[in-house]
Amino acid sequence: MARRTLDSYPRPGVTVDLAILTVTDPGTDDAALRVLVQERTDPDGRVLPGRFLRERHTIDETVREVFEHKVGVRPTEVTPPRLLRLFDAPDRDDRTWAISVAYSVSMPELELTGAKGELLPVDEVAAATGRDMLWDHDEIVSAAVESLRERYEFRYRNDSPPPDPDGFLPQPFTLHQLRKVHEAVIGEELHKDNFARRMKPQLTPVTRGGEVVRSAAQRGRPATLYRIA
Repeated sequence: MARRTLDSYPRPGVTVDLAILTVTDPGTDDAALRVLVQERTDPDGRVLPGRFLRERHTIDETVREVFEHKVGVRPTEVTPPRLLRLFDAPDRDDRTWAISVAYSVSMPELELTGAKGELLPVDEVAAATGRDMLWDHDEIVSAAVESLRERYEFRYRNDSPPPDPDGFLPQPFTLHQLRKVHEAVIGEELHKDNFARRMKPQLTPVTRGGEVVRSAAQRGRPATLYRIA
């Protein structure tokens, strides 16, 4: 019986798909968690930025190529792409047998200026809504959002998440602005005083000439400005 060579085995195509997340209007009452979505044709629909792995290219090279050729902007090294998992359902793509290597990428809103695509609220494209994301890209969005929220949630009584761990909010900021970003990410309101109590030990007030610097508030009492300690 002849031994089978590697060329005898069917091989799937491999894609790299990016769920690029940001918080628009960070620090305001209008702050919202959004994902970059693109429109494509043949087949028509919404997709995440991605591409098939080229021969002899690495996954890291392909991530960079997606940003260069499909998105048009580059992330900083502050929050590098995070590998989510493989999406490998045999019938996930009706065009061919394809496995997706899915990444989550957190980027400040300003870094996405000029990016190709549209920033849509995550609730519009997550799997539960049944919108028109092609293939299983809505499931990739849901996985990326779940992973992000785990980094921002207050999960234990005596433990706190880092302040804005993915860097959506420019520094310095007020406690109010920081809370609005956390609320936008986790999708629910947080108790003002409890949030301040648990965040302050991780923050450093901004000072100038020995005096605490406060925000230039348009109304109300100016608030202390902080940086992450």
